[in-house]
Amino acid sequence: MRIAWQFLWVILFPLPLFSQTISGKIENTGGEKILFANVVVKDSPNAVMIRQFVIAKDGRYSIALTHPYRRFVIEVTASGYIKDHYLIDSLGPNQEHHHDFTLAKEIVNNLAPVVVKARSRLLQISGDTVNYSVASYRDGSERKIQDIIKNLPGIQVNEKTGEIRYKNKPVETVKLDGDDLFASNYAIGTKNINVDMVERVQAIENYTSNPLLKGIESGDKVALNLILKKGKTDYSGSVEAGLGGAKRFTPIDASANLLGVSQRYKAFATLSLNNVGANNTPFDYFSYTPGTEQNREAAFLAKRYLPDTYFSIALNDRRSNINNLFFGSYNAAFKMGSKTSVRTNVYYLHDKIQSSQAYINKNSINRTDFITSDVFGLRKTPLQYQGETEVKYNTSTRSLLEYNLKYRKEQISTFANVVQNDAYYYSTRLLTDDAYLKQMLTYTRRQNETKAWQVVATQTFNKAPQTYGFTPAAFDPTTSEKNMQFSRFKKATLGLQAALLGGIPNAKYSLTGGTALSRSDFYSWRSDLINGSQVIVSNFMNEFRYNESSAFLTATYKWQARLWRFAPAFTASYLEQSLSDTFRNKNKKKNNYLLEPSVSVGYRINDISALSFTAAYRQRPFAENYLVSNPVIISNRTLKSSEVSLNLQHTQAFSLFYVINNLYRQFRFNFGGVYTQVQGNYFTALTIEQSKTRMVDFYLPEGAGTFVLNFLVEKYLSFFESTVRLRSDYSAFRYKNLVNSSALRNNKGETSTSEFFFKTAFDGKINVENTFVHRLLRSTSTEGPSFGNQALNDNFQIIFKPSKQLFVLLTNEYFLPNMQKASEAYFFLDASVHLTTKKKLYEWRLSARNLTDNRVFKQVDVSDFSSTSFQTNLLPGHFLISVSRNF
Repeated sequence: MRIAWQFLWVILFPLPLFSQTISGKIENTGGEKILFANVVVKDSPNAVMIRQFVIAKDGRYSIALTHPYRRFVIEVTASGYIKDHYLIDSLGPNQEHHHDFTLAKEIVNNLAPVVVKARSRLLQISGDTVNYSVASYRDGSERKIQDIIKNLPGIQVNEKTGEIRYKNKPVETVKLDGDDLFASNYAIGTKNINVDMVERVQAIENYTSNPLLKGIESGDKVALNLILKKGKTDYSGSVEAGLGGAKRFTPIDASANLLGVSQRYKAFATLSLNNVGANNTPFDYFSYTPGTEQNREAAFLAKRYLPDTYFSIALNDRRSNINNLFFGSYNAAFKMGSKTSVRTNVYYLHDKIQSSQAYINKNSINRTDFITSDVFGLRKTPLQYQGETEVKYNTSTRSLLEYNLKYRKEQISTFANVVQNDAYYYSTRLLTDDAYLKQMLTYTRRQNETKAWQVVATQTFNKAPQTYGFTPAAFDPTTSEKNMQFSRFKKATLGLQAALLGGIPNAKYSLTGGTALSRSDFYSWRSDLINGSQVIVSNFMNEFRYNESSAFLTATYKWQARLWRFAPAFTASYLEQSLSDTFRNKNKKKNNYLLEPSVSVGYRINDISALSFTAAYRQRPFAENYLVSNPVIISNRTLKSSEVSLNLQHTQAFSLFYVINNLYRQFRFNFGGVYTQVQGNYFTALTIEQSKTRMVDFYLPEGAGTFVLNFLVEKYLSFFESTVRLRSDYSAFRYKNLVNSSALRNNKGETSTSEFFFKTAFDGKINVENTFVHRLLRSTSTEGPSFGNQALNDNFQIIFKPSKQLFVLLTNEYFLPNMQKASEAYFFLDASVHLTTKKKLYEWRLSARNLTDNRVFKQVDVSDFSSTSFQTNLLPGHFLISVSRNF
């Protein structure tokens, strides 16, 4: 009887055993309900057979599956809208799943959305927007969303700074569900947002941050938008803690992320602490690679005349950055009523970076060969506070007022013990205290559908005092006990401009006029300790004020004619420079009328390929650091100064590129070059001795040129289920200098980097990835021998996924810094094991890095008169056990 009841239960009630329900809302991009839509279940986006279907009414759908599907697609179609679909990898018995669809309206004469399906690849193209499915690009190794973004077709990521480029255009910002939380410091989001929070990544071309300029602004801007998974409302996030072991330190890696989402409020906060070389911030204090924010604001910043120590080597920073980093940020965007929105960003960073370095220079100057060496024990402590607020107020439906305020406080202390030429010992300390303030007020008025005007006012102030101490004295040690070098740079700017912007069919134009004022003040002096008293060295004193004012008028026009695109631009300006040098008793003034034309021509061969040509002529004054006329100590062996000139630099630049971007077939091809000719430049007169070097920058109306050649081909091979990429970059540059009283030397430098990348994407348990890189450096001079070096790097990874919950990554990295010395090769072994619970709430990870325990790394650099062998210590071999919890 019991068996009979069990048999009857199975026959009459099969659905509860396999109950799987999917439901959600269907709306258009304006948030309105779509009254009628068809919802179907298919095996894949391209499948013809429909497994189940239901008609959605009043903007809602619910479908109960009759079979336990493992992997399937929900597809939605509605009259007048572009169809959409959603891929579900797995759905267990008795589980419910919620997913909302947002359909875009069909546009007449536009191509319908193209769905690309290859194993492990899925994207959708709609107009100017490409939607990448995050789930389709995952292989299991990704932790943060940047790990996905860098693998998306058409996108490149600078892993040092987090800067992103799409189709070789810089990304303006990365939004979160349409809201701009991060502005130019978007790396905070991409380096810290967990990949499990994001469903899709959108690449948006022809982007404008000001909604009133939509369809009028002519800039070819690009933005990314992270579409969060549905259900990530209220508060969600993750906490991770990792602790490990090593011979010489205790590895720590901990972080916490919190995402808050509501109708009027969106925020992302992150805290992190690690001493394993990870940098999850947009600020690079290790190799000093400027990030997006630093590049955009370079013209407003005071110069740091005393250079800080940086660490730039071919290895990934995770191997050589011996740090102790604590970082926190809070980024929020919220609406205060129907007319006002506010964005706030707050950052805090504190780090301790340690390094041991050695430089051996083999110099060959005027037929004389000699060797110099420096060994450093370094400890750098950067501290940064930064806050930013942006307020947008719609004064009417056609006008917008924006105010942006930013303040940054930065302090860097760098201590070093130096051994020079195995004979002289110094202790040095460089202190930099930087304060930066920026305010911007923007008013935009949309006159009608084709015209708008805008007024922008900008004010900035930056001061960067520096103090450099040498004990015992590095200069004049017979009379001085200690050297102290002081540098005080300040810069203030004020700008006002008004612009008229218009957009008519097939054309956009702008006319901008304004004025810009800047003032730079510099004061430096050297103080020596002599017989217990501080004495100022008179011939090391500098004090000047440099003023720069300009009035300008810029006109741009962008015209689209069938397959051709023409974009001429023209700037006419009046520039006034004045320099008052106190200690040289010199006052200089120079006025110039400048004409700067440029043109860009593009030809669209078809929907996926195009030719582009640009030509531009620029005239610019030189940076303020070339105005320092008396010597300044910039290192334990180097003095620097300039022979001052207010002449301008004239630059001609030309570029020609052929590009194919076929996302449908996942094929990219770029080939082109850039030639830059500079007339009038500062050159360097070098006096290099065994223990000291003197650098004097001087102006000559001579020419110098640079030629850059780029090649890229990338293809997904469906029959191999693999991605193959070949990239090559070559640059050649000409320059002049004087070395040890020589005649003017004509020099040529060459650099070349070639990369071959291969990655499989099989559905099986094992995949591989390999990156092979060859680097070439060569420098030649008319007055001396040639110096060159070739290096190899190969990174091989095995990706093993025995189950959905278990992931194993094995890495072997090979470096040969000098191909002439094969015995000096380096091998690095890394391994990591990830174990995820079934509901993906917890993840356990065991990682081990540098299992071969390499202690140091050497590489070779060259110049026109020397070859330099550089050595640095590395993060020792270690393991880390981590656990993370999603909520």
